[in-house]
Parts: sequence; structure tokens; C-alpha cells
Amino acid sequence: LTHYQEAITLYQAADDRMKTARATALRGQAFQQQGKIEPARAAFLAALDGFRSLSDQFNLGATLYALGQLELNQDRLDLAENYLQESIRVTENVRRGAQVTDLTSSFSATVYDRYELLVECLMRQQAAHPDRGFAAQAFEASELGRGRSLAELLRATDTNLSSRVEPELAQHERSLRQMLRVKAEQQAELLGQSSIDKAALDALKNEQAQLENEYGQVTDQIRQRYPAFGEIVRPVAWTLREIQTQVLSDDQTVLLEYSFGEDQSYVWAVTRTSFASYELPGRAQINQAAQRVYKLLSQEPGANTATELNAASEELSRMILAPLAGQLNKSRIIVVADGALHYIPFQILLGPTDKNGPLVANHEVVDAPSASILGELRNEAARRRAPAKLLAAFGDPIFQLNYAANKDRPGSDQVAQVQGPETDRWRHVLRDIELNGDTFDPSVIKPLFHAEEELTNISKLATGRDLLLASKFSASREQLLRTDLTQFAILHIATHGFLDPKRPENSGLVLSTVDREGKPQNGFVGLQDIYGLNAPVDLVVLSACQTGLGKDVRGEGLIGLTRGFMYAGASTVVASLWKVDDEVTAELMKQFYINMLQKGMTPAAALRGAQNSIRQRPEWSAPYYWAAFTLQGEYREVIRPVQASGFAAQYGKIVVGGVVLVMLLGAAHWVFGRRGRAATV
Repeated sequence: LTHYQEAITLYQAADDRMKTARATALRGQAFQQQGKIEPARAAFLAALDGFRSLSDQFNLGATLYALGQLELNQDRLDLAENYLQESIRVTENVRRGAQVTDLTSSFSATVYDRYELLVECLMRQQAAHPDRGFAAQAFEASELGRGRSLAELLRATDTNLSSRVEPELAQHERSLRQMLRVKAEQQAELLGQSSIDKAALDALKNEQAQLENEYGQVTDQIRQRYPAFGEIVRPVAWTLREIQTQVLSDDQTVLLEYSFGEDQSYVWAVTRTSFASYELPGRAQINQAAQRVYKLLSQEPGANTATELNAASEELSRMILAPLAGQLNKSRIIVVADGALHYIPFQILLGPTDKNGPLVANHEVVDAPSASILGELRNEAARRRAPAKLLAAFGDPIFQLNYAANKDRPGSDQVAQVQGPETDRWRHVLRDIELNGDTFDPSVIKPLFHAEEELTNISKLATGRDLLLASKFSASREQLLRTDLTQFAILHIATHGFLDPKRPENSGLVLSTVDREGKPQNGFVGLQDIYGLNAPVDLVVLSACQTGLGKDVRGEGLIGLTRGFMYAGASTVVASLWKVDDEVTAELMKQFYINMLQKGMTPAAALRGAQNSIRQRPEWSAPYYWAAFTLQGEYREVIRPVQASGFAAQYGKIVVGGVVLVMLLGAAHWVFGRRGRAATV
């Protein structure tokens, strides 16, 4: 406090209003930490006036958040709500060109804290006034807060989110974004001077306004071509009513959305016709229980694992499902998770009314980043044309350690365009050993023994339907990136997944790391590659290890491969939460595709059926074997058989037309012949 006061005196003497306001705000924070509420409030309000006069939106939003937090701690809920709502309005209006000086890191770990605190404020008001609809407002605030930090992460890693639009338009977007950042830095520099040149500042603000307007027009053009761009750059939250009528469009679906707080967490249960909210324990307690479950789930079963896992699962179920027992009477449960719950397949949990086993026994379980994103995925899928082909499958790639076993195989470097059953293929016999360590090293990657069997099963199930099968040497990064995925309904990838939870931009999939001559090649398909794909497919299946994981960013969920493929255009993604058993995965995928392609099930129902089938086998009954794969995204659509195309379609039309013509001629001959015979009689 002494040093802040000295700094304020120096800044005031130098007429540096920006630094005066910042030091005043930080002084208010110090008072608050000491429990001196009135001096803290006075300091925050003084800083607020300073930031308003300087039009410093970033620091204005942070200080409003600090005031909201102070008033919430004093149980002045109406005033706290006003400050927090204004903080979020300012936050939503701030563009992507971030100013170089701000208090965000001082007052909150992430911008999401502002939404989380508003949720807590509204739910406390709900407890005080149950009939005033505060719970619904809290749910909408939760939806609004999800997806806000993803753009910052992708910008920081220089991921090109405009790669699928015309190069000129993409370059224009990048150029405008850079110019906005430069202008923001110039504004911060001007505001930091002892004597502010008002004319220069006004001129700069006018330039910024023009750039903002132009940037908005460009991003609107990109959104029209690729709506997913808007979901990342300018996410829009749907209202409760829109979610009920457009996302939860049947009577057999319930949405469970979780929001964690320090002392109290919440879950909202939403159906097409009802809405309810429930209080849960604080963040730390739920996370601890979930982490225990995940640790037991993701290790191979041992002597005591089943007993320990059952106890841990029951504890977590009591914590997060028991309070809403009456809401779990639907056949489908959509989960919008928070915190460590992102790592838990809800299929394994025990519902309060389910006496015959885990949720998967009686319910489809679908994961979603948010209800709003689920609605946007559905809208985007409705706009695209039906694909011409059924499936593109990549897998069983060649690594350095199995190059020798494959280099002399004829045709193994070809991409097969299959229409019909595939002939038996030569099999290698190398054992499966998973990736080791935390560093991606191509030289130690072991082949997957059952990946070839998996691709063979899929190709046989797709008999008579167009499919692209890229295996062995052809299962390469280059082949994936150059394939026109807009032609396919399903993209299936059977290989190793690599997870870097601390830096999700380093996560990815591993395809062939050597070419036909044994020369090393880049086989790593990273997150930036995936965000650059144009893959508007109905379904992506990531049959690899830990592909459903990523960095747990508060308010975002797991920033990893699943979100990347959704941005690339996929409506639904099936991915894994831990290192999966190779043999079981091949069998699970076989059952999954039988359910989809032969029995006409939706992907969600097909996965549930496959998991129930696997868990009935005694040797694979442990959740470790069957529960790793989860489905995220759209759950309603059946993937229809692809109509014949190209020459085959034309030939079919010619044959059918010829048969019809012959039948007509035959009928005419019979009619006229009969008339002739009648005339003769």
C-alpha cells in the first residue's frame, strides 16, 4: 500500500493518468485483501472513473469485475450483478487487438472468471428469490462464457483460422487484425504519456473505428462461407428458449450443464419442456473425486481396481447425479461438463434410478462443448450438401520400426478407391506398444497390430459404397491434407494419438513417418493442421489414444483434437479419453460400424450398442476396455447409404431405363396384338 501510494503521487505529478488509474486499482486490490472494504471500494471507483475517461476498455472491464467481486463478497447481490453484467458487456465489445497494458492477469486468471462470478451471483439471487428466473439467466451466462478463451489460444499459436477461404480474403483478415493490434498499442502509448495529445488520440480512435468496421465486414464474409469461424472468433450464446426448441427437440433428451465455483457448483437440467437447477459441492471437491475416478479408469485393471473404481464412481455419482435423480428418466443424456468432469465418460456412472448397471445400460450419453455450439453444428450440417461418398479411412501407417516388414509389399503405397469387398491383405505380426514419454520422437513409435484388422473390417462393412482406404505408406500426412474430405460422410483415422496437455497445440495424430524408400518424412498431423482442414463430414472417428483429451481451459472444456475437427466442419466426433487397448478397439469399432451401416443406428446409439456388447464379454467387462470412447456433437442424424455416383450411377440409370423401355414395348406389343386378334375374330 505504501509503494502504490508513492507511485500514485509520482504519476499524478507527471500527469500520467493511465498509470495513476492502474496503480489506484491495484491499491484497491491490496485493501480488499486486507479486508478493508470501504478504502478498497473508493480506490476501485476512482480507478473506474480514470479508465472511463481514457476509454481503456480492457482495464475498465477488469476493474468492473473487481468491484463485482467485492460487492458479491459483501452480499450486495443487485449491485454485484450490475458491475459484473457491465464487465461482461465491455469484455464482449473488446476486439481482438489487445492492448499491451491491462489488469486482467492481476484481477482474474482468465476472462472466464467474469462469467463464472456472474453465474454465482445470479444463483445466489435465485436462492433468495426463487420465482424471479435468476437460474435461467445464470444458465445463459454459463453458455455465454463458454468458448471465449479458445480464440486467444489459437491466435497465440498463430493458427490460421481463415485457411479455408480465398487467400486474398484470409490475408485481408490477418492484415486488419494486425493493424488493429498496432493501433491498440499506439493508443496505450499515447495514453501513457505525461501530456496526452487529444487531437492525436481522437484521430487514432477514428482510425480504429474504421478498422473495426472493416474487420467486422470481412469476418462476416468468412462466417458466411464457414460458420465455424464465427463459433471461434465471435461465439454467440443461444437463449434457454432457443436451446429448448432447436437443440432439445424431442421428449427423450435431457441436457446437463455443469458450472463449478469455489464454494458452490451448479448443474442445470434442461429438457424440451422443463428447466431446473441444483447446487453441488465446490470445484475442488468435485475435481478431486473425478480425478480419482479417471486415474482408476485409465490404468489396466488389477486385482483391486474393480472394487476401488466402483467405490470412486459411486462417490462421484452421488456428488454430481444424485441431486437431480428425477431428471434422469430420459433415454438420452447430453453432458456439458466443467473442470475434471471433462475426463470422465458419464457412461460408467451410476444413475440414482438405474439399478441394472451404469448409465450406458439404459442411456445414450453425448458430450458437447456447449448447448449453443451443438445448435450451431446442427445448423451448419443442415446447410451442406449430401456427400458423394461414404467413408475416408486412414490408418495402419508405416513407422521406422515396421518399415522393413512392409517395404517389399506390392501396392502398399497406393490409395485404394474401393467399391465392394476388399481382398484379404498380407498381415504383419509386430506387437503393439504405446507411445512412451512426453516427447514426440518418431524413432520409437511402435506399429498398431490390430489397426489393419480394423480397416479391413470397416471396408467390408462398407461393401458397395464408395470409400477411400489409405493405409501403410499411403496413410501419410500429405495424403490426408490433400484429400478432398468434402466428398465423404465419415472420416476414420486409426493410428497413434499424441497428447501434450500443457501445450495442446503440440497434440496431434501420427501417420506414416517414412516414405516408400525409407526416408524420414513429417507424419505428425498437429492441431494447426486439423484447424486448417476443410472436413464438413457427418462423423469423425479418431481411433487412437487420448484423442478426446487436451488442455482443460476453464470455460472451454478440453482444447484438443475434438474441437479442432469440429472447427474443420465435422458434426460429430468420436474420440478416446485414455490409452486404449488395440485389440479391443478393433472389435469395438467393428461393432460400432455394424450398428451404423447395417442396422441404421445413429452414431450415438451405435456407440452405446458397441460398448454394451464389449462390456458383456468377461475378459473385457472392465470400463478400461469399453468406456474410453465418447461421442461429442450432433447425435440425431442417421448416416444414410451413399447413392451411387459417377459412371456407376449413370450405368444404373441406363439399365433401369432400358428395362422399363423393354417392359413398355412388351406391353404395347401385347395390347396391339390382342386388338389385332379381336378384329380378325
